[in-house]
Amino acid sequence: MAISLQDQLLKAGLASKKQANKVKAEKRKSKKKPASAEVPVLSQEELQAARDAKKSRDQQLNLDREAERAKRAAEAEATQIIQQFEIKRTKDAAIRYNYTYGSKIKSIYVTQEQQTMLSKGTLALAVPEEDQTYIIPPDAAEKIAVRKPEWVIQAVKEQIDDDDPYAAYQIPDDLMW
Repeated sequence: MAISLQDQLLKAGLASKKQANKVKAEKRKSKKKPASAEVPVLSQEELQAARDAKKSRDQQLNLDREAERAKRAAEAEATQIIQQFEIKRTKDAAIRYNYTYGSKIKSIYVTQEQQTMLSKGTLALAVPEEDQTYIIPPDAAEKIAVRKPEWVIQAVKEQIDDDDPYAAYQIPDDLMW
């Protein structure tokens, strides 16, 4: 195997160990440095524009974070209100009560008293998720509607139309839709 030139010079006594280490260090440093890449010089206006753009991005990011935080807080408060004021459905709830959720017709089983109160509007429904439905009193529904209006389903009391020829007739209690 051939001996490197550096080793040959060291053996011959023409170079010292200190000089060889210095050359190795300079060689390593030159490899780390990019090949004289020029850094573009920016004017004061360009620097200020870049600072302003970064500042506006940071402000927008902070506003987005704050909005997300407020949304999560409203959801947590609404969930807590539902848990606090929920009216439990009993095992004898055998009457099917239909309601609209978005564009779908959903149903839950309630007691006769709960069905009457739901249809009159003295009780409301809270639907935080598509597969969860809770019966709540109207004052709790108002509190939830302030925070998350899409969660609350209230029976709208029918307004009697003066021109309605069937206004005098009552809807039977046993009529199910």
